Amino acid sequence: MKRGHMAFALTLLASINALGFMDRVMIALVAEKIKAEFSVTDFEIGLLGGTAFAVVNALASVPIARLAERWKRAYVSAGFLMLASVFTALAGFTTTFVQLLLCRIGMAAGNAATEAPPHSMISDMYPPEKRSSAISIFMLGVPVAALLGSFVGGMIAEQWDWRQTFQFFGVLGALVAFACFIFLKEPERATQVVQSDPLTTWAILRRLLGTSVLRYTIVGVALISLGSFGINTFLPAFFSRSFGLGAGQAGLAFGVISGLASLAGTLIGGFGSDYMARRDPRWLLRFPALGIAIGVPIFLLGLMSASLTVAIALMLIGSLSFYTVMGPAISTLHASLDSFSRATGSALFLLMVYFVGQGIGPPLVGLVSDTASGLLYQGGDFAARCQGAAAQVPGSACALASAGGLRWAIAAFAVFFIGGGLALWLASRGSVRDQL
Repeated sequence: MKRGHMAFALTLLASINALGFMDRVMIALVAEKIKAEFSVTDFEIGLLGGTAFAVVNALASVPIARLAERWKRAYVSAGFLMLASVFTALAGFTTTFVQLLLCRIGMAAGNAATEAPPHSMISDMYPPEKRSSAISIFMLGVPVAALLGSFVGGMIAEQWDWRQTFQFFGVLGALVAFACFIFLKEPERATQVVQSDPLTTWAILRRLLGTSVLRYTIVGVALISLGSFGINTFLPAFFSRSFGLGAGQAGLAFGVISGLASLAGTLIGGFGSDYMARRDPRWLLRFPALGIAIGVPIFLLGLMSASLTVAIALMLIGSLSFYTVMGPAISTLHASLDSFSRATGSALFLLMVYFVGQGIGPPLVGLVSDTASGLLYQGGDFAARCQGAAAQVPGSACALASAGGLRWAIAAFAVFFIGGGLALWLASRGSVRDQL
């Protein structure tokens, strides 16, 4: 494949990743409006934004990846993005919490093809020494979506309604899927094996869990994902509650932090790890691990600041390190697999990471937030008195307790980043190839 074609294909794949990311964080952008309309708790928002999506997404990812091993990965990714987009648009017509939950499940099933098949395509398009960098460029779809998508989504919700946010991104996703059907070309598989005897799913799973390097890598990324998804699901709500921002402004604050941090962090993680690994392969994973140890204290200082400007600046700087890990981790994973098993390997890897991160993180943050808010509330039964929109009245005891509880819940989850960084450091002590 020519360099220009590779760049164009990588751009389309990054667009698929961007829409996949928007599906994951859509609830975060409109959480306060959904909470007020349906009178639900932070825990229930966490279930909607996290667990309901993650469980279905994880279960669907492996069979979809096996399909991608046997069929054209470009068509698999585009087709399932189209499915996700249909359910995203339908979510904009829901009138009950249950209907929204069912659409969320449909979004999750379609979203399951937006990462693993593209990972496999990229590993066939680029040589091993450039894969971490290429995957990091693919991951740039996330910061673009976070920065622009979060702002646009929040503004649509503020100016019109949260339902129009879903409708807008549903139509946009369908357009991207259609473009991929027409223009995205399937790369030649770099590894030629006998297709009648590929590695089974269980064989690939045993390979992932059979080396200490990959085990520690999976644990590390899962813990970082637990912190990231838990915090990001409630970050717009944090800015609304703590600084009185509307949905559009809160979406912009969230987009600036997650967008710029993931943009810089992804590039630094991919290219920095590749550069350091040329001198010592252990630094492929040590580089992001060291960054996390530096970033967490800075993030916490911003979280506790009473100044909006200081909070955004410090949380942005601290968050950089949280996004440096995925490129090096996928590169480490793919070093142990061939062209006919990488999509399944990525799917199994993401299944474990997202099941823990998105499946457990958001509802757990919501539960901690509800509990901490109840402890901070001095007016009686917080759950009964501060239900739904009552907790969003500016200056009220309910609003102050709700803001404080969420702040402490987010702070508590920063501990998982430290655990993830330590696991990556332990993973860096060995070589995947030496343990096969």
